[in-house]
Amino acid sequence: MRVPVDTGEQMRQKIIDLGILDKEHRIISEDRYLYIPLVRYTEAIESQLDSDDIEFGERAFESTVEGPRSLEEALEDKLSVKELGYLPRAYDLIGDIAVLEIPDEIRDHAEAIGQAFHEIHPNFSTVLAKHGAIGGTRRVREYEHLHGEDKTHTIHTEYGFRIAVDLAKAYFSPRLLQEHHRIAQQVEDGEVVVDMFTGVGPFAIHIAGSSESTVYAIDINPDAIALLEESISMNRLKGEIIPVVADASEYVPCNFNHNVDRIIMNHPSGAAEFVADACTAIHKGGMLHYYDFLGGENPESSVEHKIRQLVGGAGRRVSQVRNVRRVRDSAPYEYQLVTDVVVH
Repeated sequence: MRVPVDTGEQMRQKIIDLGILDKEHRIISEDRYLYIPLVRYTEAIESQLDSDDIEFGERAFESTVEGPRSLEEALEDKLSVKELGYLPRAYDLIGDIAVLEIPDEIRDHAEAIGQAFHEIHPNFSTVLAKHGAIGGTRRVREYEHLHGEDKTHTIHTEYGFRIAVDLAKAYFSPRLLQEHHRIAQQVEDGEVVVDMFTGVGPFAIHIAGSSESTVYAIDINPDAIALLEESISMNRLKGEIIPVVADASEYVPCNFNHNVDRIIMNHPSGAAEFVADACTAIHKGGMLHYYDFLGGENPESSVEHKIRQLVGGAGRRVSQVRNVRRVRDSAPYEYQLVTDVVVH
């Protein structure tokens, strides 16, 4: 990001709050401008900064890291050429914790990989590796500590909102950053929103932080709700979040009667089972954000057909499909998709 020197510090602080400052490369001062390295760029980030004085582009930056600059360099004397090919090319950044996905073929080298990664990326406090799949009603997975501080709790920042996360206790994905923001930007003041599977509450925090709305944030995992309550205490919210420890299939039908404006169903592997419950709560003309894992040649068409069938089976109908999009890849030839539908 290029910004005039006189507003550079203000913009640097903003991108720190958004969690997008690349601390592994040096800021450049050149011809009355600062060039600030970012870890990622989207159009939503540009609109969030809301300034006519900034420009985005590509250029080379000097690394702040001494020594090897890649895992391949750091481990070329310890791994075979074939094993080097299995090294992870990407990682998840959650607060000050880096999470790697290490293939089984090089699992025996996990500790050395974690140490090398931490040497290359010293700004992280902790390096973890995913261990097993997400499972159980609480949707958690195990993690292996590789290097740095032995912890799973951190504070993650999205668009200036602080989110308490404990990877060992509750599910959280930093890859849904844009989705959290996208949904929050649709919510208007005065809306009643139900987040049926809130987890640690990123949707709820974004929504209540951006509008004078009321969000019922439901999760069956009490640890997830405790983390959400921690996040509520750390953020200045415009709206209200009502944390609820409950099974959504039991709580929603008993506490709402066609009086909810918007329902978020981000449980891609199981949301289909709860559509009938959502239909008892949402009012005519309300919005349902439905998430699912699907593959095939045209998953967008498949998810639209599926949600129409599910809503129809609950005695309601989809009057309008506002949006269908791929959120992220979830497996080879499988995607997490979201469809925003108006229910009548």
